[in-house]
Amino acid sequence: MFNRLRLVTDTLVWNVFLLMLGSFVFIVGYNGIAVYHDFVPGALYGLSVVVQKIEPELSLSWWYLLLNIPLFLVAWRGVSKRFFFLNLFTMGVITVLTSVVHLDLGIRNEMYAAIASGALMGAGGGIILRSYGGGGGLDVIAIIVNRKYGIRFGVFYFVINTIVMGFALSRYSPDKIIASLVMLFISSVVTEYVLSLFNQRKAVRIITKKTDELVKEIVGPGKHHASVFTGKGGYSGEQVDMIFSISDNLRLRSLEQRVFDVDPEAIFVVENTFSVIGGSIAKRKDY
Repeated sequence: MFNRLRLVTDTLVWNVFLLMLGSFVFIVGYNGIAVYHDFVPGALYGLSVVVQKIEPELSLSWWYLLLNIPLFLVAWRGVSKRFFFLNLFTMGVITVLTSVVHLDLGIRNEMYAAIASGALMGAGGGIILRSYGGGGGLDVIAIIVNRKYGIRFGVFYFVINTIVMGFALSRYSPDKIIASLVMLFISSVVTEYVLSLFNQRKAVRIITKKTDELVKEIVGPGKHHASVFTGKGGYSGEQVDMIFSISDNLRLRSLEQRVFDVDPEAIFVVENTFSVIGGSIAKRKDY
């Protein structure tokens, strides 16, 4: 089942769907809430908002398009063609949606608006990043800068958002800047949550004396992979083994049940992981 699910999520149709859905949710968060409170979003979209305030002759969608063009020209040879064109597609979708999606979700309290818009924009960004594409030209530049100079994505976007807020200081009140920062913080938290929602992995270590029986129970079609490390007890000196495996939230409890059905005296250790890539667990994103 999991292999079939991976085949679906690797298709171009699925990735285009995620990019369109994420872009729509992001624009609903901005055009439906943030725009009525003059909040400043982050990254290139935020810079487009600030520039449009300075030069209002062009619409926000046109500024977003114009600021993206030089970034894509610079990045043409820096990333894979699939990543490049999916980012280009996302930029086009966001540009169009910015012009055509006009709604008012009716949230008038500024702090509530910052939380709600941040949640929606973060959810949209997270959905976009779950695909094999990205959110526009800055994502492409972030990949290139990371490859060439080792600058982390978080550091890159922190610098970009600092520049955006620096420009915004001359056009917005301190209250608006603070509310915008609250929105950006909520957005980043929700983005991380959405990214890990269906892909969170658990590192499992099982200390046991019934290694062969447990491995037969754990390993198999549709089950888990496992590695065995031989050791001995620090106090007793008896031989014990550690079985190492990777699981997810959906299958963790069933794994625990199978382990203790075979060996009630086993020690079952679970740790959260930051990133698990490779093998049949998770395919590396091709930039």
